[in-house]
Amino acid sequence: MQINLTANQLSSASLSFARNEHLCVLDSCGVGHLGSHLMIVGIRPAEVLEFSGDPPEVLAELEHHLSGPDAAIFTVSYDFGPKLERISTRPRLGDSFTEPDIFVARFDALAMHDYSTGISSLVGKRNVVDDIASQMEAARVDEDEIDSAPTVESNFTRSEYLEAVETIKEYIRRGDTYQTNLTRQVRAILPEGLTPEMIFARLRREHPAPFAAFIKRKNSTVVSASPERFFKMSSGSVSASPIKGTRPRGATVEEDDNLRAELTSSEKDRAETTMIVDLLRSDLGRVCEYGTVAVESLCAIEEHTTLFHLVSTISGQLRQDAAFTKVFRALFPSGSITGAPKVRTMEIIDEIEPAKRGLSMGAIGYYIPERGFEGLEPGFDLSVAIRTMVVRGREAVFNVGGGITIDSEGDAEYEESQTKAKALLGAIGNK
Repeated sequence: MQINLTANQLSSASLSFARNEHLCVLDSCGVGHLGSHLMIVGIRPAEVLEFSGDPPEVLAELEHHLSGPDAAIFTVSYDFGPKLERISTRPRLGDSFTEPDIFVARFDALAMHDYSTGISSLVGKRNVVDDIASQMEAARVDEDEIDSAPTVESNFTRSEYLEAVETIKEYIRRGDTYQTNLTRQVRAILPEGLTPEMIFARLRREHPAPFAAFIKRKNSTVVSASPERFFKMSSGSVSASPIKGTRPRGATVEEDDNLRAELTSSEKDRAETTMIVDLLRSDLGRVCEYGTVAVESLCAIEEHTTLFHLVSTISGQLRQDAAFTKVFRALFPSGSITGAPKVRTMEIIDEIEPAKRGLSMGAIGYYIPERGFEGLEPGFDLSVAIRTMVVRGREAVFNVGGGITIDSEGDAEYEESQTKAKALLGAIGNK
């Protein structure tokens, strides 16, 4: 059923539903990166679940909920990754956030906007579609501006972050790791009246990202401006597109050109990318037909509002027995936010980072079944949950960081983390 709403109107109308019920919005924001061209909105889910526990049982339950006739939108905590690898993580005190391993919302109807055609529509079960359509066009979200600023703190001081960089470099010298993704956690007390819906609307307007998300869960809300696809799985093939290498945007065209050229020619960033591409080739080789894994692109420049990235894409043809959870098990967490080799590096991350990552550096994704959702390609598409905050009450938390190699300079790595935090801090009023 076609509905008479622009992309902005559909986004605004959808966010208004979050006041009273669960809502999931996945939005490519018209960026058009890696074929992303849709906004997908899940309203009034048929079922909402959050579960944690022993990895085989969790994966079996996830497989069950991502194989039926309903569409689904889901999140996976980074901290599920160490569980999968049987890494014994150290206890941490004072962590006020409890992140479920898995969140899943199942939908028998979805709203969508196709940026390539400009058409908005509702797809799925007709009775649910009719019910949503009757309220959609009149709904709008309050986007009033909040002038006051948040209170923001990081769990790493600058000097502590620089010290952690040197610790990782010593591990590299010892041969334990080639590259380790180091993050610091930012926590903010939001100004009174600033809602997750308003934060998402600001991000969507000022920092459009190809894998943006707004997900109202049972006790928290996810707001994401992720630029990175984790993996896409459809029609017997799989592809992953890791991001490695970052530079801020310049204030002028000339500065942009210089920063773009600097990133393209950086030996450190190309080496960092090559390590992760090799890691993902290995991961994909565990579930793909022999000889089909290939690097489609290496170190392509991607431009965003506040920064440049290097992006690569690796793909392969899946083996016949490669169900979703088997592919997920082979790839999660994304090598771009762990480093290499993956398991030993995850142990180093657990040793160095003061807090659990939670959803940050985990995954956000959706599942579309073979039938019942016309206009949507069946399969799975997941983003890496970078530039992603979780809001509980008035407290918001997110992680930022980057890959540390033997050539890393501590001050430059810290400044890169500042650049990556800029969009999320700006969206909560910290300019």
